[in-house]
Amino acid sequence: MTSAHNERARNRGIIAGILGGFLGRSVSLLAPFIVMPAMLRYLGDAGFGVWMTAVSLTSMAMFIDFGIGNGLLTRLSRAFGAEDYAGMRSYIASAYAALTVVATILLGALLVMIFAAHSGWPIRVGSMVSQNSLTIITVCLAIFIIGVPISVIQKVMYACQKLWLSNLWQIVGATLSVVFCLLAIRVALTPWQVIAAYSLSPVVVMCASTIWFFGKHPELRPRVVDFSRRHAIDLLRIGVRFLALSVITSTALNADNLIIAQRLGAEAVTAYAVPAKLASLLGLVVTTLFLPLWAANGEALARNDYAWVKRTMLKMSVFGGLIVFSAGVLLVTLSGFIIHLWMGRVFENQVEVLIFLCLLSILMAISAPFNMLLNSASKMRFQIRAWFIFLVTSVSLKYFFLSCCEIWIIPLVSALSYLVIILPAVIFSALKIINKEVLT
Repeated sequence: MTSAHNERARNRGIIAGILGGFLGRSVSLLAPFIVMPAMLRYLGDAGFGVWMTAVSLTSMAMFIDFGIGNGLLTRLSRAFGAEDYAGMRSYIASAYAALTVVATILLGALLVMIFAAHSGWPIRVGSMVSQNSLTIITVCLAIFIIGVPISVIQKVMYACQKLWLSNLWQIVGATLSVVFCLLAIRVALTPWQVIAAYSLSPVVVMCASTIWFFGKHPELRPRVVDFSRRHAIDLLRIGVRFLALSVITSTALNADNLIIAQRLGAEAVTAYAVPAKLASLLGLVVTTLFLPLWAANGEALARNDYAWVKRTMLKMSVFGGLIVFSAGVLLVTLSGFIIHLWMGRVFENQVEVLIFLCLLSILMAISAPFNMLLNSASKMRFQIRAWFIFLVTSVSLKYFFLSCCEIWIIPLVSALSYLVIILPAVIFSALKIINKEVLT
């Protein structure tokens, strides 16, 4: 293919990924919005807070695949650009093998935890001690762990620049989650069964999408003989770097509910979690706009098209920042109406919390294209350093100021820390790398 043809195909893939992503991720985010009012009424403030805390734990535990998933996306994107399908099959098979071992070990550890807990070591969430709390958290963690190796198919679709297809499958999973959750509430199942009905559907749908995709693309279908010890070690090697970055970023961005639960109790989590969930709509925009760049950058780097990478990165930073700013203004303006209509009540400091979370999302949108380049090029050193400083600084300040301030101090600290620490470090390191490549 000519360079111009590759560029047009790459741009079409990004546009399709963005449009399909908005549809798929909108439905995926709508699912918890739909069930949350019913869950709040069914579980009560305390039970709802435990569930939200458990969700935060799974968000913080995204790193438990040891970075193999992100490493796989980086390697597959390069192989796809080089049209190396045999290499792709080998990396896919090696990823499945490695993540299955990881999931098996984690499930074993979870069983040990359950046995210990039922032997008299209850789970404490804030000021609340309850075996019911333990069960809710255990169910969320178990389903999450089972989904770790199954989620390989998402990375495969991303690398093939079929993000829109992955999101279509997510629509099916999210829809089934809502249906089964509301049915479970309707027939008055126990709280943990209701949560299981909600959480398990996406995992089942991922299994179905795996069978379908590899049936349509036999050239990528992994076999046992495709497993490569060398590729498995390579995934672990690059995964360690992604692991370090994921541990730090996931903890830094998802520790808020745990800090509030520890300092103020599980009931206080609800007042923060509701506006935070509304602000996560901006997270949808950021992820949808910029995730297609990861695979596209990888393919472009494999073809040495550095000029396109730099040009697209700068344009997307400006465009994405303006889009998220506009969406944030609209969200804050309508927040009172939306939250009252959605939850049937208002929450203390909900506007302030939402404003500062929107500011954080705007800053993340500006830096996201630079992050995608660093991820595609497997350059995480600068990100790891910056995020570690962010984690230590922001968590310390939040824990200290929460004792004398309202909960809006939590997102304000996050936004200011991101502005001072993360944004300049990411932009500088990305521009330094791409300028060096262009010159050489």
